[in-house]
Amino acid sequence: MNSFGGENELGACLRVNFYPKCPQPDLTLGLSPHSDPGGMTILLPDDFVSGLQVRKGNDWITVRPVPNAFIINIGDQIQVLSNAIYKSIEHRVIVNPIKDRVSLAMFYNPKSDLLIQPAKELVTKERPAMYPPMTYDEYRLFIRMKGPCGKAQVESLANKCD
Repeated sequence: MNSFGGENELGACLRVNFYPKCPQPDLTLGLSPHSDPGGMTILLPDDFVSGLQVRKGNDWITVRPVPNAFIINIGDQIQVLSNAIYKSIEHRVIVNPIKDRVSLAMFYNPKSDLLIQPAKELVTKERPAMYPPMTYDEYRLFIRMKGPCGKAQVESLANKCD
């Protein structure tokens, strides 16, 4: 928690997502491929309509909802803090041809002006820091400038610690 600014300084945001049914789901995406820029996302998916997909290699795997269960997504800031020991997950949302879909997403993010960098305990001679220090605001601006492009934003920072 201290890595994100402490108990009174962290950022949290709850978002309600509504994805209307689409008779031609192959013509649209509910949300394009991306990794979450923050620390962690706690997702309460629709119990009856799947729509979340995660990338595994070159394939997209549909996550089947489990009633009353949360899905936890690791975000880019955890990848940076862990020096890539933990990886953020690339995911997207597809729409359903028959049913609307609703989900709740709670985003847990670092304080906007806090410097995020690999934890010193995880940086060694054998495993040097893979990411440069950057505030969460700087990172959000960086990904906005690049536009949505999967995990390319966080991966493009790897090993740029000069």
